[in-house]
Formats: sequence, C-alpha cells, structure tokens
Amino acid sequence: MKRLILLVLLFSFINCYSQTDSVNVQMDYQAPKSCRSSKKLNNLNNLKLIGVYTASILLNGIGDGLNDSRHKTSGHFLNSLSIGVLVVSPFLLDYDKDKWYWYLATYISLRIGLFDIAYNSTRRLPFGYSGTTSPSDKVYNSMHVTPIVPRSIFFALGISIPITKL
Repeated sequence: MKRLILLVLLFSFINCYSQTDSVNVQMDYQAPKSCRSSKKLNNLNNLKLIGVYTASILLNGIGDGLNDSRHKTSGHFLNSLSIGVLVVSPFLLDYDKDKWYWYLATYISLRIGLFDIAYNSTRRLPFGYSGTTSPSDKVYNSMHVTPIVPRSIFFALGISIPITKL
C-alpha cells in the first residue's frame, strides 16, 4: 500500500512538473477567441445545452415516478443525479451570462414538455394522462385539452430557443 501511495505521489509530481517549461513559466493552452467563438463550436454548445437539460429533466421525472411507485431508493438516487447534472453543467457548457433569461426559458420549456411524459411512463400511465393534483394538470383539465399538444409545443420551443437565440 505504501508503494502505491508513493507511486501516485511520484506520478502526480511528474505530471505537475511537466505542465511548466524549463524556465518555470506556466503554459497557456487556450484556443484563440476566433476558434472558440466559431459557429460550429456554438452549435455544439447548444446541442450540449439541450442534452444536459433534457437529461436532468428526464432523470427528475423518472425519479419522481419511482418515488410515487414505492421505489424510494432508486427514485431518490435518480433525483440526486438530476441535480448533479445541473450542478456540473457550468463545467460542461459555455454559458453567456448576458443571456441568462434564454437559458431559463429553455429549461422551463423543456421541463413542461418532458417531465410529465417521463413521470407518466415510469408510473405506466397513458402517454397523454393528465392527473388532478399538479397545477399544470389542473390547467389542462380546465381547458378540456389533451396535454399532448401543449407539451409538444413547449418541447419544440425548448429546442428552438438555444438554436436561434443563444
């Protein structure tokens, strides 16, 4: 065990030392701004944004469905993964702080479009099921409309905002 710790420390020291050149000047490996702000990288960031938000919302919906289906341990685990995905997102994405409201609109739109579908499918309820307790279900029931149409509209909106506005 002592040898393993010694080897880890030795390789860590070598790795840290190799990050500097011979004059002990820190090397800066950032790409030029023209490369970072290219359209291709921006589109990739938008796809990552949609993927991260969708993964978080689906994990939360499945976790809540499992909690209500008496599978509390796995439900709580998936809910914590959902929060973890959002906590890690600033390290995965290049957020533009001046456009924070578009990120919020994207998350809310995707959540309206995806959460109930993930929850209902986990509970083995029909695809267009509308309950009686959540505020969104009460709105759907008062309007006498199947929730599939508004959910589809919000899902499409949640995908189109990052593509067109960010």
